[in-house]
Amino acid sequence: MTTALVILICLTAAGASPATADPSGQFAPKVDQHCAIQNSGSGPMTTAIPVDRITLNLETVSYPPADSTISASYTISGSTRTGTANGTFDTARKNATFNFSVSKPPPGGTLTVTYQVWVHGVYYSNFVSAPLAPCTWDNPSYVDASTWNDFVTVTGVSQRCETVDFGVGGRHAYIREDIVTVNVAHGPSYGPSSYAGRSVWADYWIVGQKAYTSGASGVFDTDGKATLSFVILTPTTGAELDVLASGQSGSRTFPGHSWATITC
Repeated sequence: MTTALVILICLTAAGASPATADPSGQFAPKVDQHCAIQNSGSGPMTTAIPVDRITLNLETVSYPPADSTISASYTISGSTRTGTANGTFDTARKNATFNFSVSKPPPGGTLTVTYQVWVHGVYYSNFVSAPLAPCTWDNPSYVDASTWNDFVTVTGVSQRCETVDFGVGGRHAYIREDIVTVNVAHGPSYGPSSYAGRSVWADYWIVGQKAYTSGASGVFDTDGKATLSFVILTPTTGAELDVLASGQSGSRTFPGHSWATITC
C-alpha cells in the first residue's frame, strides 16, 4: 500500500546563485513512513501504542557536502505535534538522514516535512507533503516508500546471534552481539554497470538513538550487488532496526531502506 508523495519546492539563495534544479530537487528529498507498535511502560502497566516512524533522506545533488548545516522538522495538519532534528551532510556519502516518531498519528492528517539547508553560501528551503500514514493497532505494516528504492534496493537483511567472551586473565565476561548482514543491489532505473566498483554503505538506526550509526562500507560488484556486515553489541531483543543503504552511481548517492526486528 503506497501513496505517491507530492513534492512542493520553495527556493531562495543567499551569497550564491542556485544551480539549475533537477526533477528530484537540489537536495533530492526522500520521505517514507513506517507503522509499528511500540510498548510504553512495563509489567502490567505496559501499553501498546501505534507509532509512525518518519524518515527523511537528503542528498546534496548540486553542492559539495562539506560545511553544511541542516534543520529538519515535521508538522501534522490539525495537530500541534511537531519535531525538529539537526545535522550535516556526510562528506563521503553525500547524504543526511533524519528520523521522527509520531505516537498515535491522528487519522486523515497531512504530514509536512520541512528542511532548511545552508551549504557553501546557499540557503535552500523545501517541504514534502503526503497523507499521514494510517498507523493503528490493526494496521502495523503500512509503509509509504514511493520515493525510495528506485535506484538502490535492500534485497535482504539477515542476523546471526553470538555470545563472545571478553574476559581477561581467566575471568569470563560474556557479551551478546548481533551480526547483521545486508544485501544491496541496484534498482531497476539504472543498469549494474553504473554501480560496478562504486562505493556503498550500510548504516543503521535503532529507535531511541539520535542519529544513524555507521555500519559497514564496500563496493558494488560487476552485477551491481554488494553484501555488507556489521555488529551490534548487546542488542535489545525485539527492538526495531532501521537499515539504510547508500549506494553511489555516477555523481549521485541513492538510498535504500529496510526495517527489521532485532532477533538476538
